Amino acid sequence: MTVTQVSSVRGAAAQELLRDQQFLSSWLALHAKCAHATAYQAPSYALPWYEAYREEWQPVIALAREAGGDLSGLWLLAHSEATNNLTHVGAHQAEYAVWLTPPGVDASFLSAAWVEVKRSVTFSSLRFKYLPALTLADTLQSALAEISGGVVIRKMSRPLLKIDAEDIKASAAKKSNKSRFNRLKRLGKLEFRRITDAAELERVFDDLILFYDFRHAAINHAAPFLEDKHKRKFHAELFAAGGGAAYVTATLLDDRPIAGFWGTETGNAVHLCMLMYSPFLAEHSPGKLHVMQLSEHMLSEGKEVLDLTPGGDAWKERFANAHDDVAEVTIYNSKLAHLQAGAQDSLMQVAKQGAARVNLSPDEVRAKLASIRSASPASVARRLRNWTSVQREFRIYRMDRARAHNFQADARIQHNSLPELLCFKPTESWQSRDDFLSAALTRLEQGESAFTVKKGSYLIHSGWMAYNQSESQLPEVDQTLKLPPGSVALYDFYSSPDFRGQGLYRATLGHMLHAAFAKPDTQYAYICVLADNLPSRHVIEALGFEHQGSFFWESRFGEVKKWADPIFEETQTTGA
Repeated sequence: MTVTQVSSVRGAAAQELLRDQQFLSSWLALHAKCAHATAYQAPSYALPWYEAYREEWQPVIALAREAGGDLSGLWLLAHSEATNNLTHVGAHQAEYAVWLTPPGVDASFLSAAWVEVKRSVTFSSLRFKYLPALTLADTLQSALAEISGGVVIRKMSRPLLKIDAEDIKASAAKKSNKSRFNRLKRLGKLEFRRITDAAELERVFDDLILFYDFRHAAINHAAPFLEDKHKRKFHAELFAAGGGAAYVTATLLDDRPIAGFWGTETGNAVHLCMLMYSPFLAEHSPGKLHVMQLSEHMLSEGKEVLDLTPGGDAWKERFANAHDDVAEVTIYNSKLAHLQAGAQDSLMQVAKQGAARVNLSPDEVRAKLASIRSASPASVARRLRNWTSVQREFRIYRMDRARAHNFQADARIQHNSLPELLCFKPTESWQSRDDFLSAALTRLEQGESAFTVKKGSYLIHSGWMAYNQSESQLPEVDQTLKLPPGSVALYDFYSSPDFRGQGLYRATLGHMLHAAFAKPDTQYAYICVLADNLPSRHVIEALGFEHQGSFFWESRFGEVKKWADPIFEETQTTGA
C-alpha cells in the first residue's frame, strides 16, 4: 500500500483533533493493526502527556487517511516554540518512539510525513529514544536519507528479564535472598501488591517519589519530580487512563511503601519506567527483592518479559537473562544541523579520551573544573603556604552515657528527612550539591542518620551520626581512631553562613545526643574537631564533652609526619 497524501495539524487544531471521538476510534484501530506499536503511542499514554505538558509542548500530528476516512498513518510529535525543539509524544519519559502504520505502509508514509512536518514547524533534529526494533531504523534510513540532513543510527543493547518459572523458583531458594526476606519480615508485616486503585496510589506515591528523586539526584544529578512541576500530575493521569499506560506495584512494610515499580504494558511485555526504593533499608536490598516479587506476580498474570530498557545500568544487567537490540536514531533537518552536531560530538569524544588517559571520571572532571573556576589568588597563595609548612591538631572529644539526662529533643530538627536533604543548596565555593547528595545517599544506605534544619526552601543546618562504630576515619590527619563498643560518632556539621551564631549547632548536638542515648546499647558519643576551630570547640566543651587527646599531621615542603597523643598510640592505625 502506498500513501499518496499526508497532512499535519498543530497547536489548537491538533488539540481539537485529540478530542474528536471518531479520530480516537480510528487511532485505536490503527494502533491495534501496527505490528511495531508500543504502549507509548496509544491514546491512554499520549493524551495525558499532551494535556500535562501543553504549556511547554504543542502537539504536531502528521496523519494519512484511506479513502474511507480511516487512518493509514499517524506520527505523534510535539514542538516547543520557546526552543524550536521537536520531540515525540512523551519526550524523554517515553522509552520508545515510533510512527503508526498498517503493514506495508511505513516508508511511503514516513517520507511524505517528514516533508509535511518540515513545512509545518522549525527544528534542527528529531530523536528516537528508542526505536523498538533495529529493522525500523533501516526503514527510516531508506525513507529519509535523501530528503533529510542525515539519519544517524546507534545500535543499543536492551536487557530483558524473561519470565521463567524455574528461574524465579531458583532465585527465591537462594539462601541470601531468603535471609533478606526473613530480616524484613522481622521488622513488620511485609506485603507485595499490584496497585490498581487511585486512592491507594495516592497513599503510597509521595513516599515512592521521594525515594526516586533522592536517588536520582544523588546519582544522576537531577530530581525528576522535584524539577518538573507537571510530572506528578502526568503520572496520576496515566494511572487513571488505564489501558496499559501504568503498571504499578509496591512492597509495603507495616503498610508503608519501601519499594515500588512503575511501568507500561505492551501486550505480554512490561516496560520499566521507574524502580523506586528506600535508602533506609539498603542492607535488605528492597529494590532487588521487589523485582523478584514483581517477576513472580507477572508470571501469575501470564506476562512473558520485563523490559529493563536500554541505558547500560549495571543493576539492569544483574537482573537480565536475555538481550536484544534496539536503535537510538537522530534525524537531522539539514546538513548544517548534522555537521554542527557532529562537531560537538567530536569535541566531547576528545574531552572524554583526554580524561580517560589521566584516569579521571566525568564527575572528577566536573569537580576539577569547578575548583579551577573558584580559585582566587588568595586561595592559590594559601595552598602554596600549606605545602611549605602546615600542622594540624585534631582533637577527640567523648560524652559518656552518664550525662544522657542533660539532653532533650528539639522540634526544629528533623531525622532522616529526604525532603530537607533535597533542599540543600551550596552557599560556599567548595560545596557541590551533587557531592552533598551523593555522600548523603551512601551514608543513609550504610545506616547512618542525618539531622537537619530547614527554613523555607533551604537546608540551613545539618549533621550526621554513625551508630555502633568500632573505628572512625580521620581524613583531616590521615589516621584512624579506634572506638570502644557502644560508640556513636557525630560528624560533618554545617551551618549556612546566614544562620551562624543562632545556636543551631548546639541545639542539633543536644538533639543528637538525646537520640543517641535513647538507644540502650549506646555508651559513648564521640566528636572530633580541628584545634583552630574555636567556635565549635566552645560549643562542644560547653555541652560537657571531654577532651580525650589529639591526633597530629604535619607537612613541610611535601614531607608528611603523623602522630597521636599517648592515649591513642596503642590503637592508632595509619590511613591509606
